[in-house]
Amino acid sequence: MSAAAQQEAPQQNQQSVVAEFCGTFSPGPQVQQCIACVEAQEECDEVGPLFPLFTGLTGQCFTPQEIPEGADYITLKAGLNCYIAPVEEGVTTFCLPPGSPDISNATFYECDPDDPQPALMDFRVTCDEITVTTMNIPDGAELTAEVTFLDADGEESTQTFTATVQDNTATFTLPGDLNPTNLVVISGDLVLDDQEVVAEDAPCTPEPPDPPEPEDPRIEDLEVTCDAITITTTDIPEGDVLFATVTFVGDIVETYDVPVGADGVAVIPLPGDLDPSFLQIVYEGETLFEGNIQAIDAPCAEVPPKPPKPPKKKKGKKKKHAYKRKKRKYKKAKKKHKKGCVSEKELQKKKRAYKRKKREYQKYKKRCK
Repeated sequence: MSAAAQQEAPQQNQQSVVAEFCGTFSPGPQVQQCIACVEAQEECDEVGPLFPLFTGLTGQCFTPQEIPEGADYITLKAGLNCYIAPVEEGVTTFCLPPGSPDISNATFYECDPDDPQPALMDFRVTCDEITVTTMNIPDGAELTAEVTFLDADGEESTQTFTATVQDNTATFTLPGDLNPTNLVVISGDLVLDDQEVVAEDAPCTPEPPDPPEPEDPRIEDLEVTCDAITITTTDIPEGDVLFATVTFVGDIVETYDVPVGADGVAVIPLPGDLDPSFLQIVYEGETLFEGNIQAIDAPCAEVPPKPPKPPKKKKGKKKKHAYKRKKRKYKKAKKKHKKGCVSEKELQKKKRAYKRKKREYQKYKKRCK
């Protein structure tokens, strides 16, 4: 979900908070990318992502149209970095520290959720199949995958696949001779993830895929490798600048200003260890090219290591924080109930959760005396 209310700076009548840097992202599904930041919080025993997910963002601040019920924290992913901020009453805008890269996605999380949401926690993409790891989805449930492919000629197509969850795993069988470039996984009407991808054993076609044919005649040719994108132009004067936006697998977005040389060629230098997946080229306000791409020598990134586990928290502190947080949530629900904003059923649910955590904490205190 792209947030229409996102903006560069909060308006005067909005309260904002500056998120803190908390580490680098872990490649994979969006809910997993910055979850370690939330897991490291003292008061969080279990962490559950909340929906909708916010993707395709830009700018230094993010104002969601609505904050998911029960949210305790928000993570903002910007470039390779993760930032975290608490969700507090009255705060509607979340910003990055000065000098940070632009926000690319935002995810809300709840600590110790009473009703954990379904989630996609991992995926593996090859030419022949996509295997996903799920959480809180029962055995036998059906998932849908919408996969965008590039063939050897750069022609795009989208196909839909279904798979059944068994032991928190589902496998989608792919054609095998097309290059997957984007993956959307859906459970019912809930979008669990929407990611640019590349097959581990790319290319899947006999020859690496060409970029889609540019519609604007001023782009004569494109060549995409892990290290550079070479743009051959016609009728663009030497020294004029192309504005290019490159999206890499992992929801990483970089912008480049590249001058056109005497031979009509402009070269975008790339990191080399990230897989370019989408390219937009703009010249004098006109979009000359926009489409999915894949490096001819893909994959560029090595299979990422498992993210480090957050430091262990002291059990007593963890139980105390969990109890206090549930107490705060119950008190907040009571106030809303008086105003008619929370149902009696929801209030009792919050009360039971608070009482349960209170009993757990008191039991632990007695045992440790």
